[in-house]
Amino acid sequence: MKISKIDHVSINVIDIHQTLDFYGRILGLKRLETVDCGEFEITYFALPDGSRLELFDYHGKNQANSREESEVGLRHIAFQVEDVAEHEKHLRAAGVEITLPTCDLPNLGARVLLFLDPNGVTLEFCEKL
Repeated sequence: MKISKIDHVSINVIDIHQTLDFYGRILGLKRLETVDCGEFEITYFALPDGSRLELFDYHGKNQANSREESEVGLRHIAFQVEDVAEHEKHLRAAGVEITLPTCDLPNLGARVLLFLDPNGVTLEFCEKL
């Protein structure tokens, strides 16, 4: 078996309009298409490496579930960027909730920033030190 890359990442959304604005306008991802699947719709965004982000909208039926950072399951989605600190300024100006301000993690060789999307999904911007 040989896995070549991640094809897509899927997120269930609470408010599709707020989420589309976040990933499109604030993060600058290119919106592709929306597919009607009957009980839900999937909106696709292109990720820079050729993979896609899928946003699942169950038309208001999704429920928010709070999770502790240490709980089992997906912890966060990380995107490599240049100049994490500059990205933090942009996110703060847009009113995005920052959960870990820009900091250096020398033991990991990285500078990181953690923040939340409108659905409570933790995202990370990171750059190599």
